[in-house]
Amino acid sequence: MTPAGITIAALAFAAPAPSAADEGSAQPDFLLAAADGARVSLHAEQPGRQLTVLAWTSTQCPITKLLAPRLGRLERDYRERGVRFLGINPNIQDDAAEVQAFAANAAIDFPILLDPLQVVTDRFEVTRTTEVLVLDGEFRVVYRGAVDDQYSVGAARPAPLNDFLIGALESALAGETVDPERTDAPGCLVGRLNREPATADVTFWRDVAPIVHRQCVECHRPGQAGPMSLLTADEAAGWAPMIAEVVGDGRMPPWHADPRHGRFRNERRLTETERRTLELWALSGARAGDRADAPPPPGFPDATWQIGVPDAVVELPEPQAIPATGVVPYRHVIVDPGFTEERWVEAIELLPTAPAVTHHVMVFLIEPGLTPQQALTSRAALEGTNHFAQIVPGGRAIVLPAGFAKRVPAGARFLFQLHYTPNGTAATDRTRMALRFAQGPVASEVAARAVMNMGFAIPPRAAAAEFTAASTFLAPARLLSVMPHMHLRGKAMRVELARAGERRILLDVPRYDFNWQHTYQFTDPIELAAGDQVVLTAVFDNSPDNPHNPDPDARVRFGEQTFDEMLVGYLSLELPLPTANAAPARGP
Repeated sequence: MTPAGITIAALAFAAPAPSAADEGSAQPDFLLAAADGARVSLHAEQPGRQLTVLAWTSTQCPITKLLAPRLGRLERDYRERGVRFLGINPNIQDDAAEVQAFAANAAIDFPILLDPLQVVTDRFEVTRTTEVLVLDGEFRVVYRGAVDDQYSVGAARPAPLNDFLIGALESALAGETVDPERTDAPGCLVGRLNREPATADVTFWRDVAPIVHRQCVECHRPGQAGPMSLLTADEAAGWAPMIAEVVGDGRMPPWHADPRHGRFRNERRLTETERRTLELWALSGARAGDRADAPPPPGFPDATWQIGVPDAVVELPEPQAIPATGVVPYRHVIVDPGFTEERWVEAIELLPTAPAVTHHVMVFLIEPGLTPQQALTSRAALEGTNHFAQIVPGGRAIVLPAGFAKRVPAGARFLFQLHYTPNGTAATDRTRMALRFAQGPVASEVAARAVMNMGFAIPPRAAAAEFTAASTFLAPARLLSVMPHMHLRGKAMRVELARAGERRILLDVPRYDFNWQHTYQFTDPIELAAGDQVVLTAVFDNSPDNPHNPDPDARVRFGEQTFDEMLVGYLSLELPLPTANAAPARGP
């Protein structure tokens, strides 16, 4: 039984002959769960990384057990020289606890990743559990084979005559050609799974529900943005072929950041094992299985709101009528929440009542004493510092970490910017915004800032028009998240930190998707010093080859409508509060 619970009717122990894979090309990224539960990406950003070693392991193979302590020592020896080690266990008979015990016994500090469905093992055509691969900085394979030549089946030298892995690492670190590039690895054959889908005993309640409940039903449940519910076996079964298709080609779950730059706490990605489990379930009949195998149902504290029961709900005062056709100019509606005292808000969720025709809603804070016109043209509006919340395609509720909150002054009002896109049926909308106040003392204020370029002009039929925007910080701050924003011609966006003449990539979105506008939340906030710049580089495709392009012959400039364009990066910043000014717990 695999760690995922899938049973396989048969194993094929004949090792497939490796094909002539193009190892001179960069290897694609993969994501696997480690034995300790962490989710590890091959391409994950690691400062200073020069090389990556992939080492296949087994908890029971005798030669693997002999080599394991040596791998642990090599990882410690080369760690400071920019070499990252990842173990991969492809055996369906080894569970996570056994792999953790194996690593502890061998003093292995690097993660050992579980590949029970052998997706990554097959991709690299690995046949034995002692095989190691060395990948260069561009993830090209520069060495494949044995760690050394001390052990072979039934024989052992007192010491190795050839330290193949050490030689490969030294040559690659020196920028030299690795010789030999390939050796034969001794050890145990990987027990190959029978690839016939009908032999895979995969059921919804035992194998699929844990994945879907964790990764999908945030959106795919009644009342939420997903077009269908996937909470139960009956609901999901009819969608099984489509699920297999969209997870197979990477469309779901939606996520567009290049893993080589930045780490994000709200990352939406499936491991290779999870992806293959969903595909096998679809291909083998989408069976429900035994309801007794079901995991605990996912907990949603409130049927309406993702953030739980709100402390206040701010609603448009009147319903908005949206025609069946035509272009609807942006609408701006002022709403007074009636706050007579300062409030600190730790969670915000916007919920249109007509989501099918609501492209996005932006909410801005109007400080007391400002008129709506002043709010729209103020310096705060131009710099984006009055930006409070948004709901955009693919967006999530805003839930801040403990101790962080947004400030709403007493007497402040909210300006709702509403963008409706008719779909052929007239509708009415009365968007609501739920607020949850800080539950404990607030140590850091979360503020907004927008980096934008309003002066660009995209030439007609240009396939890769590039423009930049930059914002300089006059005082220290910590960058919590970035939301890139472009329209239908948006192709890619890169966000960089410029400091002392050098640039560091914070976020790279190589295939921007207007339908999925994520707020990328950094796992570790980015420290910004006075004088630092955040620089955006955006690429637009105004060519006829862009299937979303409204008019390739237009010269496109900044504008609010979808057929115009924007170049904006919305930043969320942490501004520490002096202890004397720290906000109290929940307001009255």
